[in-house]
Amino acid sequence: MIDIDIMNQAYLAANPEIRKKLKKEYDKSHPKVIVMSLKPKYAKAIYEGRKNWEFRKAPPPLFKEIFIYESAPVSEITGRLIFIDEIRGLPFSVYEIAKSNRLFSRNRPGISYSELEEYAGRLNLVSALRVHLAERLEHPITFSAKPPQNWGTFRGHLKHGGAE
Repeated sequence: MIDIDIMNQAYLAANPEIRKKLKKEYDKSHPKVIVMSLKPKYAKAIYEGRKNWEFRKAPPPLFKEIFIYESAPVSEITGRLIFIDEIRGLPFSVYEIAKSNRLFSRNRPGISYSELEEYAGRLNLVSALRVHLAERLEHPITFSAKPPQNWGTFRGHLKHGGAE
């Protein structure tokens, strides 16, 4: 007896147009969600407006809604943010531009240069992303996937409090 799943897989393999259509429909109903990991102290500083810049070795995209996953001990998605500007370069230069008033009126790096230097390590380049919008969720979301070290995209819907 042939398993129905094997028959379906064989049918889809033989019909790439149908496979593409099904994938497109799946992608519509399961959009990509961007999740970025932050230490709780930095997430709190962003929510409170004491940190307007996020420093990353590999930055997430600008102008996209990004959900904030606070690492242990919180271990939940606690908010969302949008980045609108990026400065990329050597750690010292990026830090100086981010903390000065040369480019933007609200400049609070939220970390010291020594923290950035330790984070950057031996890398030559680092990015500073300016926070445009940051808001804490009323109800944190339990994140069932393995959280990203930096940031990542996940397919599906974020659910909390029994609602979507």
